[in-house]
Amino acid sequence: MTEQIQSAPPANLDLPSPRLSEIVLKTSHFETVRDWYQLVLSARPSFEYERSPASCDGSGSKVENFRRLCFLRVFAEFPYTQVLAIFEVPNLTGTVDNSGLHHMQFRERSLASLVTRYERLLQFCISPYQSFNHGPSTSFYYEDPDGNLVELSGPNYEIEEDYLNFFKTPAFQKNPSGVEIDAVDFVRRYRSNEDVQTLIRLPD
Repeated sequence: MTEQIQSAPPANLDLPSPRLSEIVLKTSHFETVRDWYQLVLSARPSFEYERSPASCDGSGSKVENFRRLCFLRVFAEFPYTQVLAIFEVPNLTGTVDNSGLHHMQFRERSLASLVTRYERLLQFCISPYQSFNHGPSTSFYYEDPDGNLVELSGPNYEIEEDYLNFFKTPAFQKNPSGVEIDAVDFVRRYRSNEDVQTLIRLPD
C-alpha cells in the first residue's frame, strides 16, 4: 500500500488542502480534562451532549462509543472552525507506549500573549514541564490531566516574511528542533524588556 501511494500521480494537488478542524481526545476523566482545557485555552464549551444510558453500553462503533462529549471552539471563521473535542469513554486504560497522538500545538498570536498565558496558568499551578526556542517560534509544553502533550507556541517574529525566512537559514537546516530553554528565565528576561532579537537568538 505504501509503495502504491508513493508511486501514485499527484491527483489531488489541484485541490486546496482542508484546514485542521478538530482534535478529538478520549478520556475517563471528563470533567477534569474539560475544565483543564477550558482554563488553558480560554475556551468555553460550544456544545455538550450526554447519551442515554441505553446507548452507551460499550457496544457502539468507534465513532459512537462515548458517554458524553464536549466541543471547545478555539477559532471560527465560517466555513472553518477549530475545535477541541473531548469524548468520555469509561474505564480507559492506556500507556504512553501506544501508537496515536504525539502532541497538539496551539498557537498564540505573539510572544506577549504566550508569556501572559504562562503567567496566568501559574496562578492555577499549571506550569510547563519543558520549553524550547525552536527558532521561528518559542514553545511551552504542558501535560493535560491524562498525560497528553500540549504545546503552546508563540511566533518569534512579528512579520510573516521574517518568520518564513528563518526556515531557509542554515541554522534551521542544521537544527530544526532549536534549543531547550528555561521558561522562568525566558519570561523574566522578556518582562525586563530585553531586546527580543537577543532573547530569541539561537546559539551558534
